[in-house]
Amino acid sequence: MPELDKDQQKKFIEELMTRNELKGGGKKRLIKFLGEKYEWDKQKVQFRLKRAIIAEKYAQSH
Repeated sequence: MPELDKDQQKKFIEELMTRNELKGGGKKRLIKFLGEKYEWDKQKVQFRLKRAIIAEKYAQSH
């Protein structure tokens, strides 16, 4: 997938934030990091984001 410009990145991040009902700057930075790492592939980023959220919740519970 081609590199996204700033507006496209912002739209991508906001879409995932809304879809996953997330809030906060930390989650936005996480999505941006995952997007850059996985070349803005929505399916890969969504999968890794869910895994990260699950791991975070697990770590908080213990």
